[in-house]
Amino acid sequence: MRRKAVNIAAGALAAIGLCATSARAQGFSVYEHDACAMGRAGVGVASPCSGGSAIFFNPAGIVTGQAGRWNVSSGVTMIPPRGSFIPDGGGTATDLVENNIPVPNIYVTRQIGSRFAVGVGMFAPYGLTTEWPTTSPGRFLSYKASIKGIYIQPTIAFRVNPRIQVGAGIDIVRSAVDLKQRVDLSSQLITGTTTPFSAIGIPVGTDFADARLHGAATAYGAHFGIIFRPTDALSLGARYLTGVTIEGAGYAGFTQVATGLRLLGPLSATLPTGTPIDAIVAGQFTTGGRLVTQTVKASIPMPSQLVFGFDYRVSQGLHVMADAQLTNWSAFEQLPLTLGVIGPDTLYENYGNTVGFRAAIEYAVSPKFNVRGGFLTHAAAAPDHSVTPLLPEAKRVEGTIGAGYQLTSGIRIDAAYQVIKQSDRRGRVVDWAPGDGDVNTGLYKFSASLIGVGFAFSF
Repeated sequence: MRRKAVNIAAGALAAIGLCATSARAQGFSVYEHDACAMGRAGVGVASPCSGGSAIFFNPAGIVTGQAGRWNVSSGVTMIPPRGSFIPDGGGTATDLVENNIPVPNIYVTRQIGSRFAVGVGMFAPYGLTTEWPTTSPGRFLSYKASIKGIYIQPTIAFRVNPRIQVGAGIDIVRSAVDLKQRVDLSSQLITGTTTPFSAIGIPVGTDFADARLHGAATAYGAHFGIIFRPTDALSLGARYLTGVTIEGAGYAGFTQVATGLRLLGPLSATLPTGTPIDAIVAGQFTTGGRLVTQTVKASIPMPSQLVFGFDYRVSQGLHVMADAQLTNWSAFEQLPLTLGVIGPDTLYENYGNTVGFRAAIEYAVSPKFNVRGGFLTHAAAAPDHSVTPLLPEAKRVEGTIGAGYQLTSGIRIDAAYQVIKQSDRRGRVVDWAPGDGDVNTGLYKFSASLIGVGFAFSF
């Protein structure tokens, strides 16, 4: 059931506040914020990698005990999402547009004495980028979503005693979104009537407008961490990233798309048979029409994260580690937005909480050279009716390998490779609201192979 005559991807716009990509996700979560940790499959809450990325993986870990030491690290992960939608009945598959998306990170820490440290990090824990051809079946929900944002986190940490460290940070979340979709003429009402264009023979899937939505927002949250070392061989850790609610503002713009169609029969004395459809709807794009440039406001919750983990030194140079993460995706239930002319709309997502598991090993081949490997698995946050071209999510299993080399006493380089195997999952390409039932009409496929590199400098 269509909820309104003009549906302009409420969910896509309500995603104001997201950032890089859906290539690794419980929902739209991104976890590749350091090449060292990436080689460990993201494990790091009990014993974060050196280089400052503890600002994300556990704020308590930025204390190293090296008084007066600075550490600056930076890196990037290249995420090339690949996927397709195959309609039911053996129709032609539509492939995602091939993109290679860089996700950067940077961290700076300063050791003040042997027990206290401060730092600041920049990373992107939530994000999304998807792009489909303008002819794709799901183009009326979204054919391009370029949603960018960043968390900037000033952080402090303190070593309480030789066994316990604590840390905390304030997250400044700055986000922007740029979305595009088409508008279907068949579902629109003929001006001045309650009759949809489909009633006069306009076929379903007739593009007559291209919508662009842009918005930006800032929000604030917090991040807490603790590390406890009960023995010299065992480290335990936990961190909590608070949820935030982002109140976004922006605009929606519309461009008319020519249909080339004409009336098959008269509508009135002034609209005889043969009148161009494009002339009839042109007024919607001028002053007084519904599809003029207009303001948009949206509210979106970004879920909290709670992570527990351990790191156990099996022997000199060999570590076994694992993390478990709970993400409060149930907060991502309804996404309301309001357009200045069209009015209010709501996207129903109804995400469920997820638990992800990561495990890894790391081995010091020599004092300068480390190798790593790991795997992770998690269920999908999105229910069946929320699997769309905006985020075709499903259960995933991922494997990683990585290595790090100390070039000099103050320079280190890390690299990692990650393979994502996502289960195929049925989804929809049309609008949905409670009571609509099953509207899934095809199969989404997705995969990706990620490469991450990072450099750390200490002085």
